[in-house]
Amino acid sequence: MLKISEYRLEINQIENPSVSIEKINDDLKPSQITGSVENKIDNLILIKNHEKEPQKLIYPNCKDYEPYDHCTSEKPTNYCDTLLHLLKAAIGTGILAIPSAVKDVGYVFGVTGIVFIAVLYTYCMHLLVKSEHELCKRRRVPNMSYSNTVHAAFEESFPKYPSSASVGKFFANFFFVVYESGSCAIYIIFISSNVKQLLDYYLQDDINLRLIMLYVVLPMVLVCWIRNLKLLAPLSAVANIILIICFILVFWYVFRETPTFEGKQMVTGLKKMPVYLTTVLFATACTGIILPLKSEMKYPIKFGSPTGILNMAFIPMALLYTIFGFFGYLKYGNDVAGSITLNLPQNELLAQAIKILYSLSIFISYHLCYYVVLDIVWKNYLNSKCEKNNIFCEYVVRTLIPIFTFFMAYAIPNLETFISLIGALGISTTSLIIPVVIHSLVFWNFHQAKVQFYIFFFKNITLFCISIIIFLTGISESVDNVIKLYQK
Repeated sequence: MLKISEYRLEINQIENPSVSIEKINDDLKPSQITGSVENKIDNLILIKNHEKEPQKLIYPNCKDYEPYDHCTSEKPTNYCDTLLHLLKAAIGTGILAIPSAVKDVGYVFGVTGIVFIAVLYTYCMHLLVKSEHELCKRRRVPNMSYSNTVHAAFEESFPKYPSSASVGKFFANFFFVVYESGSCAIYIIFISSNVKQLLDYYLQDDINLRLIMLYVVLPMVLVCWIRNLKLLAPLSAVANIILIICFILVFWYVFRETPTFEGKQMVTGLKKMPVYLTTVLFATACTGIILPLKSEMKYPIKFGSPTGILNMAFIPMALLYTIFGFFGYLKYGNDVAGSITLNLPQNELLAQAIKILYSLSIFISYHLCYYVVLDIVWKNYLNSKCEKNNIFCEYVVRTLIPIFTFFMAYAIPNLETFISLIGALGISTTSLIIPVVIHSLVFWNFHQAKVQFYIFFFKNITLFCISIIIFLTGISESVDNVIKLYQK
């Protein structure tokens, strides 16, 4: 069945000029388009929005097209479903590193910093959603992917330099690959660290962490060979249930004994603030799922509204992160580890079960981050170059990606250091810098009054400077920590 809303129509390619494209878009719903219509319009150029380059601007006047009125999902989600999906994506394993981050700056800066990052990140996601919506109106398409939004923003802003759009899209994809592959490496470190703690306890020996990583990544390669994600869906559902149960139990351990302020610091200084901010940003960000979730909604207009999905998801998320980080630090103080699961008692069976089940759920969830890397690398850059041995090449790529993430983890086998590095390098770019840049490009000539433009310019340049500072200081401090790690 042909979905007209998912494709663009080249006017000069239609044999029958009496057929009005606007009439097709306005009068026919996707469910009403049958094979007979396909036969009448057999010379249309069909390009999927999320797999090809975004179309050139055909309609100068975009006021008569509203992307929110064109839902392309066969099974659209409602408000509650989308809210739960976003909360599940935002509240991941990164929350386990929040108490360690609070330790670096003290509980006063720790609490306020979480709120600051949550507000900053949510606002940048609003900028991303607004930019994508405006570009969809101009190009008369219902939705766009993240990389295509970047491509379209540069293409319209620099028409004399068409290569700038491809370069912008490449860098967006590159930093997403860094972000997601880094997350895969963090999963390997997390699993290996928890397994090592259990083996050290029962074997009464100091097992090499890197050796455990090797044993962990080998079965991951086999899971990555599964091409049909539907086969892993039941396991993913089980993993989500395990994560929720384990997190509740970790929370119980934190409050099992009343946390005290004794020996805890209100403020430790600003030296480790960059590491703290990038760690919180890593725990908070779920940028890759923002636009897909919006496009799947039955009423996408409710996604970015004042009482919409974005605001309603990140308010409870910020509250949960603040409570967990604050009391987690009060519980374990300066001994809190990169993942708070490593602070659970080693001699209690329940704590051991939490570590095993948490590691198992993360192992199952690994393929989700991995698949994002595969999707970007394979579909955008390698698929067209491997036409003769397509299946063989695909399996080679499926094998090399987890091996690559293993070497990343092998190089920096420390959760705190790796999380802050990925937060600075991958997430600050995709979640803060790029959304501000494309919003500036899309709305540069949008404001007619000078006062409005000056407010817009000052606001965006301020956000850009803050994002760049987080990016540069985070990388600098993380690299310094890596050097210290190797000097030990």
